[in-house]
Amino acid sequence: MASGIRKAAAIAALIIFMAGTAMIPVPALAGMGVIDFRPYWSSSYLLRQGQDFPLSDSSNMDRIERTLTGWRETYTMHAWFSPTGNLALLPYTYFPFERAAHFWLVTNIYVILISAALLWFKTKKQIWVPIFAVLIFSPTLLSIKYGQVNTLVLAGLALFIYFDKTGGNFLAGASLILTTIKPHLVILTLPLLILNGIHRRNWRMLAGFTTALISCAAILFLLYPSWLVSFWNLVFSGMSNFRETPTFAGIFAASGDRQFGKWIWVAGLMAASIAWWMQKNRLDQQTMIDISLMAGLLLSPIGWSYDQIILIIPIIRILKWVVRGSLNKKTAAMLVMVLAAANGVLFYERTLLLSDAWFAWTPALTLAIYLTALGKSDGSFV
Repeated sequence: MASGIRKAAAIAALIIFMAGTAMIPVPALAGMGVIDFRPYWSSSYLLRQGQDFPLSDSSNMDRIERTLTGWRETYTMHAWFSPTGNLALLPYTYFPFERAAHFWLVTNIYVILISAALLWFKTKKQIWVPIFAVLIFSPTLLSIKYGQVNTLVLAGLALFIYFDKTGGNFLAGASLILTTIKPHLVILTLPLLILNGIHRRNWRMLAGFTTALISCAAILFLLYPSWLVSFWNLVFSGMSNFRETPTFAGIFAASGDRQFGKWIWVAGLMAASIAWWMQKNRLDQQTMIDISLMAGLLLSPIGWSYDQIILIIPIIRILKWVVRGSLNKKTAAMLVMVLAAANGVLFYERTLLLSDAWFAWTPALTLAIYLTALGKSDGSFV
């Protein structure tokens, strides 16, 4: 009982501290946290008003962006996320855009830090390691700068891993609703987690996810009954308009083929499902999450380089092996140096203003480092 009271008091103190810091006025930092938050906020604002919010009627978005967010460019920005993201941002639409952007900037920072701490669960020493790693990771800083919502996908996976390990199966499943905000980031991971849950008869986890999904759908129907049509239009637009993404599809697009690459993920999902079936009885779920995230970033038909923030999940796993001594010192030092050098290259590439297709190497290299660490681990923390 006393332990529960202490935990509740600590959580309450953290919430009060976070709310207090969010209220502290700070000067605008050259549009920090505003760029992508503008269409997200505008889309969520339209949903709250019961109006079409994705792409079906661009005039709605254009009107809100220009009248309420100070948008002055000749084109309209669109919100590339699912309607569950609109629900997550609804509270921010009750504030003026400038204030809401500040709140979201603070929220994003806390979401990232808490996610890193959750991923370090049961590793009681050197908590600064995951915090430092996530804060110097190039995609993290880019996501904060742009005001991205991919941080919520990171949080959803971190919460799932935490609750799954602490026995909170229903909450673990409910946490997965956050991953649906940008489903292309979990294009392999989420289906495999559902399959694994069915195989393990983890009905509480599946019930948690289903309950969260139905609840979100019900709220969306209440706010805007035609949301499914609007969401389908958004998906169709995204799948039919390919850009140079940091994926195999983006590499094909950069080479002139904008059709072949968009279906690679289907073959990848089939291959991943077969691999899961063959290994299901001896499969470590955390390893499945890590590998499917890295492979999914390569196979996804859409995406942006800052979406690679979710690579922090397998990276923190590698750092856990290093800190816990599961790798010999020579191997550990080599892998950490390669990770640091890769991050340095990412920062350098940002200065060159390259196409996102030039960042497709990041998940591939991370996967190679991860498999090397996994193969050389002594098995004490697999």
